[in-house]
Amino acid sequence: MLVKLILVFSKIGFLGFGGGMAIVALIFDSIQEFGTISQTQFADIVAIAQVTPGPVAINTATFVGFKSAGLAGAAAATFGVALPAFILTAITARMMKQFSESPLVKGGLAGIRPATVGMIATALVTLAKPAIFAEQHLGAGLVEALQGLPVDPVSIVICVVTIVLIGKYKKNPFVVLIFMGCIGAVIGVY
Repeated sequence: MLVKLILVFSKIGFLGFGGGMAIVALIFDSIQEFGTISQTQFADIVAIAQVTPGPVAINTATFVGFKSAGLAGAAAATFGVALPAFILTAITARMMKQFSESPLVKGGLAGIRPATVGMIATALVTLAKPAIFAEQHLGAGLVEALQGLPVDPVSIVICVVTIVLIGKYKKNPFVVLIFMGCIGAVIGVY
């Protein structure tokens, strides 16, 4: 199991361009063979990883590894996802200095940018389903009419307000996440 965790998370580490949110779908698809985490639980892990220190990929790897094989699994998965970054960064740093003006390198980087945007969009799709189409709607205990809806309107409002606060008003993402989490906690009690 430990070797399997290292191999799976090494693959994620080698293929994970664009940061944690860009590889959320890759992480979710890759951990399906462990069968320990549902899509809803995974969305929760990503949400928690966003408000805890460290990269999303590392935090997620640590949690999945722990859930799959305890403390040794957490260490194996974390090692697996981090090792490729160290290797690739060392190699790339040497090569970028030498080949930074190469049209081939410039073209490669230009191609990676839109691919990264596409990967982030895939993360949106992966995380949207359990957040917006959840069986348990936020505030369903407060407003009876919310229970029969196919989408969770309170989650949609929280999502839109978060986008506006961070995107338009440039509010601190950490503060906004904590604030929205508190609102969700208060509404979720009812």
